[in-house]
Amino acid sequence: MANLIISFYNKNDMSIIKFIEKYRKSNRTLYTTPSHGQGDFAAPQALKMLGKKFFQCDYSEIEGFDNLANPIGIIKVVQENAARIYDAKASFYLTNGSTSGIIAAMYSVLNRNDKVLIARNCHKSVYNGLVLTSAVPLWLMPEYNKDWDIYETVNIDYLEEVLSKNRDIKAFIMTNPTYEGVMSDIYRISCVCKKYNVKLIVDEAHGALWNFHKALGTPSLLQGADIVVQSLHKTAGALNPSALLHIGKDSDINPRKVQEALNLITTTSPSYPLLINIEAVINFLNSEKGKLQVYELVKNVNRLIRALKVIPNLEVYSYNNDVTKILVKVTNMSGFELSGILYEKYEIEDEMANEKSVLFLTGLGTTKAKLKKLERALNDLCANNIKITQEEESVKSFTAVEPRVRFTPALVWGRPYKEVETKFALSRISMEVIADYPPGIPVLLPGEVIKKEHIEYLSARKPKIKVLA
Repeated sequence: MANLIISFYNKNDMSIIKFIEKYRKSNRTLYTTPSHGQGDFAAPQALKMLGKKFFQCDYSEIEGFDNLANPIGIIKVVQENAARIYDAKASFYLTNGSTSGIIAAMYSVLNRNDKVLIARNCHKSVYNGLVLTSAVPLWLMPEYNKDWDIYETVNIDYLEEVLSKNRDIKAFIMTNPTYEGVMSDIYRISCVCKKYNVKLIVDEAHGALWNFHKALGTPSLLQGADIVVQSLHKTAGALNPSALLHIGKDSDINPRKVQEALNLITTTSPSYPLLINIEAVINFLNSEKGKLQVYELVKNVNRLIRALKVIPNLEVYSYNNDVTKILVKVTNMSGFELSGILYEKYEIEDEMANEKSVLFLTGLGTTKAKLKKLERALNDLCANNIKITQEEESVKSFTAVEPRVRFTPALVWGRPYKEVETKFALSRISMEVIADYPPGIPVLLPGEVIKKEHIEYLSARKPKIKVLA
């Protein structure tokens, strides 16, 4: 049966998209999952929203369709094609977002009680990896910019100091670019990591376009990272939660080990609509038309940034950052206030606001018209000094504080806890992940000591907090 299916297409031109296009013409009767029968049934509201073609692309692991857990056919081929495009040793399609890629990367290089150095501005998915691997975290605080209320670059001298004093660290996990688009020097960081035999894992979720336009940034994979995870839905126009995991060409990490790690956390029922979407997005980005669209995005965003820089009382963050992230602040106005005005008066929703600034994410779906609307709104807002009535006390951002780890996340997982009033939680052990969304950077993780800075920040937000009983 498998050989018959494969005969539907040229083995040298294998593709999930082409395979399904030809398979749909085969007139085969399936008594398999999914039970909607490729659209013979679909809940009416779902059918109206998604269309029948979506269901017609949804199959299970029937003959010839391959399997994400052990790719030997079309999935193997498209992943190998992705590796060629991204210049990787191996690439993996992820249908559970960058979160699954981060966890799999950690599983691939860490064992129980291994030490792992983590930049504190990493996504909370790293916590899940700490619970599952039982690794011991050491936290590295990136530089903090109080004027913009953001984390900035990893201090390379500090990184080397930490690694030189902890020769048993197995991996360093960091985010590049940051949520706000700040870029660290990955080449120098990778050199330091190699010097101390430390694996470098980079969460490059927001850098999925970097391979296709040099002005955006240099992909971490090409600067010596061992594993890089990218979210195609962040900037590259894919459906949630489409992502990729890449292994560096010069890394000694075994792709089979990564596959085994992915198998621990990935469903055995892959979404073929998402796999089609991932393949289509990669093929488009790698085409002349796709590269031109990325070029147009960069050109249009740069034009907007130039226009914003001449608006009185408006400042644009533009130091060493990915141009697709537009971070702005207005004189004598908090980021929260600015965000509220844009939402209420101009019907513009930003990605994230903090005490000082507001972040706008752009991607392939960001049109000239959208950018022009933002420009007009900020022009009008600054020209008219618009304010909104604040009925509640002004919201504050969390001031970066060095975490004090009493227990690893794995050690406190599942242990008894109780809720106490936040104001009485000083010096207690946190038993919950507390992170603002977005960006999902932890304020507190289970096993960490609650400090006065946590109390000051959380008192107005969380009346009670879970602590170790």
